[in-house]
Amino acid sequence: MPRAIQIAIGCIVLIATSASRLNAQVSPAFNVTINPSIVTVTQGAMTSFTLNIAVDERRQFQLNLAGLPSGVISQVPVGHPGANTIVLTALSGAATGTFNVELTVLAGNNPQAQTLVLNVKPPPVPYWEYRIERTATEHELESAAASLGEQAWELVSVLYRERGNGLQEWVGFFKRQKRSRD
Repeated sequence: MPRAIQIAIGCIVLIATSASRLNAQVSPAFNVTINPSIVTVTQGAMTSFTLNIAVDERRQFQLNLAGLPSGVISQVPVGHPGANTIVLTALSGAATGTFNVELTVLAGNNPQAQTLVLNVKPPPVPYWEYRIERTATEHELESAAASLGEQAWELVSVLYRERGNGLQEWVGFFKRQKRSRD
């Protein structure tokens, strides 16, 4: 067999072998990032983070979360190139603490995983301040309550009494939530 034919056959075999390997690769190359990588949620509240998928092809991705603590529910969309928002809801009885959560992104047979830190905290303890308003008439107490209501005061209770010499007294008990002590 002439040398030129042997080289041509070798090239055809090489091209055919390379082409079969190219067809076997059905997974795109892609990169994933999570922002932010540390997520905090309070029991009874929701939060979200963004998964960015950078890929040259337009395709769907399967997203899976592993390591969520009990009482934390995730809303995970079908992944797509670009920004994907994942919502986490911590039920009121969710386990508190710091957890490593693994997010796996899968396209074809190409999985990629990223880890984020999830902090689940109890709700803040409310602190209250109290106030007492004393007035001579019901109308004066109503007026004071309206004014205080504009400042976030809540009327808790009213006491009416007659004092010794026939004088009336209306006493309003108010409360409002202070900002938590951090």
